[in-house]
Amino acid sequence: LPKTGVLAQVPVLFLLHGRAAKAETIFSIEGLLDPSFHVISIRATYDSPKGEYEWFLPYDYSNPIETFTEDRFAESEEILTKQIEAMVAEKEISNDRLFLSGFSQGGAMCHILSLRGILKPKGVIPMSGFFPRPVTHWPLPSSLPSYLITHGTRDEVLPTSESKVAVEFYKEKNAEVEYYEYNGRHKMTIPLVKKINEWVLGKRDMV
Repeated sequence: LPKTGVLAQVPVLFLLHGRAAKAETIFSIEGLLDPSFHVISIRATYDSPKGEYEWFLPYDYSNPIETFTEDRFAESEEILTKQIEAMVAEKEISNDRLFLSGFSQGGAMCHILSLRGILKPKGVIPMSGFFPRPVTHWPLPSSLPSYLITHGTRDEVLPTSESKVAVEFYKEKNAEVEYYEYNGRHKMTIPLVKKINEWVLGKRDMV
């Protein structure tokens, strides 16, 4: 990513993969994202018992709301924050070009990072994720980014209600939030990627 010139103004999209996946998972959709985006995918912290990697230490998946605590993600949050900060500084990425996006567990990490307030992205795109309840007790940053929260209506892993809880939370905090629901299971679809392209480009054009 060039430090100066026209290309330095392109949207920079950090993509966080889901459970039992890896950074290279992005390659399956990269060709569908707008070619003007600079996409950076980061591998999760822990080996997954299902193969590949995941962001969270194990919790009771049958009772996630009750058992998902900050110690499940503290290490991942610290490592990921430092990685993104280092890349933002190295590449001189301005906050108004910075977007965080993530699928499933990666979507939950997007909520965590944006509400901690250390990173200051222009937009955040949690896809088919769950809303980590510990964040509801945190002091809010002075300003929140814009959110595009998406979920498939036939998701067999996480119900749409998880994304709707997040939407209501951000509305209550007066954040700019849009909810996009699509006909699909627990995966990214072509209409979803098209929506992401339109949303990010719209935010870029507002600068």
